Formats: sequence, structure tokens, C-alpha cells
Amino acid sequence: MYLEGTEQFHRRAAALLRAVANDLKRDDASAEADLDLPVGSFAELTGGRRPITWEIVRRACEVWPLNERDLLPGHDDCDAGIRVVRAGESVRSARIIDRAGKPYYEYRDTAMSRVASYRPEWIRMLCHVTDNSPENPEVRWNNGHLLYQFTYFVGPVNYYYRWNGESRCTPMNTGDSVWGLPFAPHSFTARSSDEPAYILALTYGANLVGDAQRELSILGPGATKDMVLPLGSTGSLLTSFMDARMLTSAQLAHASGIAHSRLRSVCADETTAMPDELTALANVLGVAVRELLAPEETTHFGVHIQKRTDTTSWDYHGAYHVTRLAGDSLHPHTTAVEVDVHTEEPAWAATYQHQYLYVLGERSVRLHWEHGGRKHETVLAAGDSAYLMPYVRCGFSGEATVLVLRIGGMAGTDVRFALGAMADGGIDRYLDEDRLWFDAGKTGGQTAGQTGGGR
Repeated sequence: MYLEGTEQFHRRAAALLRAVANDLKRDDASAEADLDLPVGSFAELTGGRRPITWEIVRRACEVWPLNERDLLPGHDDCDAGIRVVRAGESVRSARIIDRAGKPYYEYRDTAMSRVASYRPEWIRMLCHVTDNSPENPEVRWNNGHLLYQFTYFVGPVNYYYRWNGESRCTPMNTGDSVWGLPFAPHSFTARSSDEPAYILALTYGANLVGDAQRELSILGPGATKDMVLPLGSTGSLLTSFMDARMLTSAQLAHASGIAHSRLRSVCADETTAMPDELTALANVLGVAVRELLAPEETTHFGVHIQKRTDTTSWDYHGAYHVTRLAGDSLHPHTTAVEVDVHTEEPAWAATYQHQYLYVLGERSVRLHWEHGGRKHETVLAAGDSAYLMPYVRCGFSGEATVLVLRIGGMAGTDVRFALGAMADGGIDRYLDEDRLWFDAGKTGGQTAGQTGGGR
């Protein structure tokens, strides 16, 4: 049975097979021997002239130290770098979810893609309350969930959240927003049955999902808990790197020129290392200084609540008025903003982040974007949503309000630096490996570029 997908999918599958064979130092003949393939067939598979089957994937994972994911490319479900979901499509996805035997929420899907970790939902509150007590028996709490959640509020909605056993309720209104940590129980109700009360619950996995989750699930709870780094703890980072480098604190202190007693104090988080000390420590450990800077987070009871009346806003190129929404320094690659569009000519922009758009209010907006050297545009009506891939240059025109949530993907800062450090031609091969790691037909005098950089 063949892998199913587009021509691009099959090309990437062929490239992945060649890449893993190179990594395992298998030329065509040794790969064919390992996989029980006819002579000459491996070149056909990796050249895209013969489709890859599930049996080949199974056999490769049986004889080589691979997981199936190593041989399966992702699916691109975007047309010209974008995926649009119209309001009517969202309505057709509607479903009522009961809690404790009563209708509690109406869910509707909005724009999401296989390319990004968004799972964004439009959710209407069906439970109406007359008080703001977190102990109201009509409130049906969830058990928390894996994904981070950014929430935008429309109408009179009560937001309930629980952290370390303590429950709270905050009344929210249109334009308010919140950012919350995984697995913290929460709930929502409406304070009125006479006006709309709903939320845009924009959940996303960031770097918690995918390969990290799968690796840690194999390592188990013990090792995973050992992996934990307390927020704001430079000492934990230093101790972790000392363990990794097989260095004692006395050895690190001597090599860095820092008094041992002071280094012990820094490692215990009793004092803060000065910038010159961090530089000296980083040099000895062989890491960038940023690896010793522990992030902080600004949540309170596991959430960061941003009231519309207490936020900052600014003009962007005279075309948009931008209002900052909830977020946290723990996620520096997440940006949530409300964009008021008031221009006939779009202010074009591009970002390394994945982008989610939702048209608020009653007015439509024209979305312009560029992909593959071609410009496109479409009208997004009220309730329409869209997903845009990173570095899809885009802009808006008209008079409307758009909710924008940008998130980082799997290509984080470390990956981006690694791409910049590759030899010439490396990026093309990284994306689409098309050759052996050596050229068996030539000897001597060839450059890496001529032979494919083999060794």
C-alpha cells in the first residue's frame, strides 16, 4: 500500500528516505540489502521514480533505529500559503457539548492547518449565571488541557480559573483577553441571556507537542520531572550544564575566575550573576550567554489577564491601529494583537511566525498576500478566519477589526541559527536531500559542493 499524498508529499518522502540512509551511512546497495529490495530500486525510490510503500516504512523502522515519523513528511493543506475558513463553514461545524447533562457550550471550528499547532475554536456560552462566584454550582469546570490557550472575549463572559486548588472568577467583556498555562482547570459562563456572549479560544501546542512529547513519554515521568527547569533559576541552568560537561563547581569557578563561594551562591539562586560573570561562565561551558538566562513568567494563578481598559496600543505605518492583548514572556514568540484597519493601501509585512486571523465585528476586510512571487487577495467577511504560513507577506485594506494571533513553530531560534551556520547549499539539501553523502564515481580534487559534501 502506497503512501498517499500530493506530488510534493511524495518528493519529500523520497528525500527523507535518502536523508536517513545517509545518516546511517547506507549506500544504495547496503540499503537494498537491509530492506530486502531489488538491485537498483533504492535509487528509484529516493529519486521519486517509484512510490514509497507502507511496507518499506515498516521494514526500515524494523531494521534501522527509526520511528515512522522519521520517514513521513507533513501534509501541506494550504493554497498559496494560506487557508481560509468562511463563517458559513464554521457554522456548519457547530456542535453542542453537554456537561453534567446540560448544554454548556456551542463549539465551532475556525481556520486551522496541518502545518501549525493551532486548534482555534469559537465557543458560545450556554450557561447563564447571576453572580460572579467561582463556587456557583452551575459552573462546570474542565480538567485542564495540554495546549496553551489565548482567549479573546466578546460580550459579558465570566472567566473561571483554578491554580493549586484555589478557584477564582473574573468578569470579562468585549476586547478583554487572557493567556493561560497548560493543564490548569477553567470554565466560562455568560452573565446575560440577552446579548452575545462567546469567546475565541485559540489553543496551540508550541514546542510542547510533537517530538518533545513523544520523546519524554518514552523516557517516563521520572526523567521528565528531572528535566524540569524552574522559571527564573540561573542556578538550575548552571548546574545542568556542569553535569553535562562533567565539571565540578570548583573547577568551573577556577576556570572562569569567579570565587567558588560566589559561584555556589549563584547556583543556589541566592544571588544574581553579573553580565561579565555570565560571559565568563558561558565561555568555559562552551555555550552562548543566552543559554544561561532563565526566562521569567508573569502569570498570576496560572493566567495573564489583559483588560481592554488597561492595555497599550499604537499606530502601524499609518494604516493600522494595533492593540496589545494577553501574552507572557515565557512565550516570546507568541504575539496577540487586535488590528483596527483604516487604509485603502495595505501596509505589507511578513513574520517568522505562523499567523491566525479572525474578523471581528460586522465589517469585512480585504486580505492581500504574496506567495511564490505572485500576489493574491480575498475579502474576509465578519466571522471568517484564516491561517497564514510564516513569511507569507500580507496586509489588510478597508475599515475593519481583525484579531491576530502569531505563534512560533518547530523552527525555533536554535534551528534558525543552525540554518545560518550551514555550509553553502546546505539549506536546499536539508529540505530536499537528493544525493548520497559521497560521490562513489569520483576520486580526489572535488570540493564539497561538487560531491555533495560527503566524507
